Amino acid sequence: MHSVGLAILILGWVLGLLGTLWVIVLAWQRSVLWGLVCLLVPIVQLVYIVAHWKEAKEGFFLQIFGFTLVIIATLMGVSGR
Repeated sequence: MHSVGLAILILGWVLGLLGTLWVIVLAWQRSVLWGLVCLLVPIVQLVYIVAHWKEAKEGFFLQIFGFTLVIIATLMGVSGR
């Protein structure tokens, strides 16, 4: 059971990272300033997602799904160390 939880934890982290990168790439495509600010100040990603919901919602949902998997793995007792 521990290996299943660890796999869920790793998958959650990877999906969360991919979702974050997806939003940063979209912001960078919009403008260099959006990309830099989203990269350096994570809370600005939420502003970008709200302002450009139609294009950023897939990356946001991928982040949420990854975070949910991390929570599930944590509740299973996997700490990743």
